[in-house]
Amino acid sequence: MALPHHPFGTELNQTTVTEMLAQHTSWEDKYRQLILWGKRLPTFTDAQKQTANQVHGCESAVWFLHQAEEDTHYFAADSNARIVKGLLAIVLACVHGQHGNAIHTLDIDRVFQQAGLAHHLSESRTNGLHAIIEYIHQITR
Repeated sequence: MALPHHPFGTELNQTTVTEMLAQHTSWEDKYRQLILWGKRLPTFTDAQKQTANQVHGCESAVWFLHQAEEDTHYFAADSNARIVKGLLAIVLACVHGQHGNAIHTLDIDRVFQQAGLAHHLSESRTNGLHAIIEYIHQITR
């Protein structure tokens, strides 16, 4: 199954995403940017929202699709929550099109710190984010 197209990890990468978010000084502006990025993610079909594609450990429903070509990994993600879709956009910017080693050494907490988001996320959102990263690590081994 071909992955749905999205700009994260190709047109928008970890550096551009964190720089863009760091430019916004207020949480409201950062939130608005996250929502806009989340809208750019494809909405999965019911067939793509299978239990096998679901990330467990998140309060919101989150689904991932993954393809690998040798050691380069490609992803698509969807969620039923707008803010989570925006957070997924950041994760995809960091991991889509990357080699396994880069994915496994990614410090997502540092990325969110650099973007000025870390202190705005609730404990449950942060735990969900870590569950997403752990899921990515598992499927890219």
